[in-house]
Amino acid sequence: MSPPIRIEAREVSITERLARARALVFDFDGTLVDSNEIKFQAFEACFKRFPRHAEAIAVYCRNHHHTPRGEKFRYIYERILGLVYTPEADAECHAQFEAATTRQIIDAPEIPGAARFVTEASRHRATALLSSTPHEVLLRILAQRGWQRLFREVRGAPVEKAVWLRAFRERLGLEAQSVVYFGDTDEDARAAAQASCAFIAVGPSAASFSPQAITAFDSLVPYPEDPCAHR
Repeated sequence: MSPPIRIEAREVSITERLARARALVFDFDGTLVDSNEIKFQAFEACFKRFPRHAEAIAVYCRNHHHTPRGEKFRYIYERILGLVYTPEADAECHAQFEAATTRQIIDAPEIPGAARFVTEASRHRATALLSSTPHEVLLRILAQRGWQRLFREVRGAPVEKAVWLRAFRERLGLEAQSVVYFGDTDEDARAAAQASCAFIAVGPSAASFSPQAITAFDSLVPYPEDPCAHR
């Protein structure tokens, strides 16, 4: 049974939260697709010619998972390597990273039950995708996976997740907690809280940073019905 949390003076289960939600927003990497490790390894590959700094680069990237890749490249160059981050370096890093990740992410396995759950949810609720992946790359990945039809809105980087979530909720005229954001990091959890959205963490370590957490989507299908709808 899903762990309850106390919101609005009483306990709300994951099933009840979804039944009463009016919109669902999903992170992509690590939430819908098992692709985090692909990206971690790509960052390491981009800087493999600097083996003395490999550990520092790996620690930084894994602790700043949702920082846009361009900001990561600049930080690594300027703060870890002590080098000037030129336009040529920027172009080289982006090209190398994209070559090492895009096809692999298109082919990466989904988090169990993800596509079925989003498909089911999209029939009942507004659905959106919010990711730190560059927007055009994200659209290409979705098209190749055949997932673009699952989302009413898609937003990739550059984006501030908390700002976008709040604007999305206000644009739809929805109250606090009636939008649920699914993500796989504490950064996602903070963005949801700042935007007054509910949050459900996804992944093997999800319960360590969120009281409402799942390891897969299988148990959430079929989509829960709102009990109030039949009263």
